[in-house]
Amino acid sequence: MRRPVPLIVIGLVAVAAAVLLGAVVPEQYELAVLVPCCLLSLAFAWGVGKLGPAWLVLPAFMVVIPGTAVLVGDGHRALMDVLATPQTCVITSVEDVPGPDNPVFAHQVTCPDGAALRIVVRGEQDKRMQPGPATVLRHPLMRPLLAERNDWSAEWVFGVPLAVALLLICATTLRARRVMRQA
Repeated sequence: MRRPVPLIVIGLVAVAAAVLLGAVVPEQYELAVLVPCCLLSLAFAWGVGKLGPAWLVLPAFMVVIPGTAVLVGDGHRALMDVLATPQTCVITSVEDVPGPDNPVFAHQVTCPDGAALRIVVRGEQDKRMQPGPATVLRHPLMRPLLAERNDWSAEWVFGVPLAVALLLICATTLRARRVMRQA
C-alpha cells in the first residue's frame, strides 16, 4: 500500500470506535472492544511512518496503543459527562465484587422511573458509596455512571487527539521538506 492516508484514517476510526464501543458494551466485554481496536489503531502508526520519516512510527505507537486502551474507559466517562442526563436516584445496597483486580463495588440503584440499575465502580474503599440518594448519569445508549465517581483523565481524553494532530503535522512537514529538497 503506497498511500498513507487510508492507513491513517483506519487507525483514527479504530480509536474513535474504541471510545464509542467502550461506552456501549457491558464492562465485562471491554477487552473484546480493546483488542481489535488496538490492533486496527496500529494502522495509524504505519500510515504516519509512510507519510513522514520511518522513525515517526515509534512515537505514533506510543500514542495510539496506550491512548486507545485508556480511551475505552475514560472516553466513556467523558462522553457521559457531556451527553448524559443527571438523575437523582437511591442507592439501595452496595456489595463487594470478588476478583483479582482492585476492589470492585457493585451499587444497586433504584431510580424514580422504576429502573433498577447495577453500577460497578472500581477503586479503593473511598470509591464505595453509602446507601442513600445519589446522582446517576444516564443515557439511552450508554452504561449508567454515578456522577460522584465519574473521574476521567482530561490529560488522556484531550492529550491523545492533540498528540495525533501533532504527529500528523510533524509527518506532513517532514515529508514536504523532503519533497522540496528533491525538487
